[in-house]
Formats: sequence, C-alpha cells, structure tokens
Amino acid sequence: MSEEKPQDQESVSDTDQVQDQAEGGEAPAKTAGGDEAVESAAAEEPLEEEINWEDVARSRYDQLIRLQADFDNFRRRMDREREEIQGRVAERLLSNLLPVFDNLERALAYMPTEGDGKAWRVGVEMTLNGFLEALAGLGVKPIEAVGTMFDPRFHEAVQQVESSEPEGTVVEQVQRGFIWNDRVLRASLVKVSTGE
Repeated sequence: MSEEKPQDQESVSDTDQVQDQAEGGEAPAKTAGGDEAVESAAAEEPLEEEINWEDVARSRYDQLIRLQADFDNFRRRMDREREEIQGRVAERLLSNLLPVFDNLERALAYMPTEGDGKAWRVGVEMTLNGFLEALAGLGVKPIEAVGTMFDPRFHEAVQQVESSEPEGTVVEQVQRGFIWNDRVLRASLVKVSTGE
C-alpha cells in the first residue's frame, strides 16, 4: 500500500498541468539553455538610446523632398505631352478643313457679279467670311503673299513670271497659305516676279 501513494501524487500533478493548459495557462517549457537564448535575443535588439532619431528624420525628409520633385517632374512631363497631342490633333483637323476653304474661294472666283448669280455670290462670300472668322477664332491666320518679297518659310513658288515688280516679289497667289500658333499649316502657292 505504501507504493501506491507516490503514483497517485504524480497522477494528480499531471492532471493539474493538463487543467492549467486547458484554462489557457501554458506549462513552462523545459528546454536546455533556454535562459541563454533569451539573453542573446535581448542583446541583439538595439536599445532605444542607440537610435539617432535626428538622422532618421533627416533621411525621411530627404526622401519626401525627392518624391515631391519626382512628382512635379512627372506632372510637367504629362502636361507637356498632353499639349503636344492636342496640338497635333488640332493641326490635323485644321489641315483637313483648308481644302473646303479653297473650294469656297474657287467657287467665288467664278461666280458672276451681276444678274441672277449675284445673290448666290453674296451667300458664298458670307460663308467664306464666316469660315475665316472661325479660323481666326482658333488662332489661324492667312499668310500675306501678294506684294511681299518671296520668303521660302511661308511661300512656295510654282512659277516665275515677268512683271514690272522688282525681282523676287510675289505677284500672284495661286493658293492661300495659313499660320497657326507660329507654325505654318500650309505654305502659300505663289507666282514670283523675275523683274523686267
């Protein structure tokens, strides 16, 4: 009977440990060298006094300044690209409208100035003037040609003719040219004087 009592005490202590674990408490882990592992982990963690918070703040501030500069550069580049795309689209649209203007000018040149055709002529003149006003509202200006000296930036010579005008003077405009935002949309087709 004396042998049975120690076994009962061991079983009671085991059940107490199981109950503690079930209630949420953990049994202490029995590992060799456990105290040494805790000490080494504590030694690896930097102490709060070792961190220089001024250096950390300065580096974060530098990062913020660089990010802001990068974003400003990105925004400027996007604005510039958007303006270029809008400019190309507008230039193409205006270039496609110019042949319509040319046809109105040709029609006006061959319309009678008197009789029944006069009313038609007035209507075409009003349409042509409205077209010119709409182009001017978009920043499109006609190139002055007749009576000016030939300028290869704005004029394209299709013929040289003898005239009383000095040599190199534009004497006739075959097709009107236009400028938009300081760019030549289309050069004027002109006849140039060779002099007398």
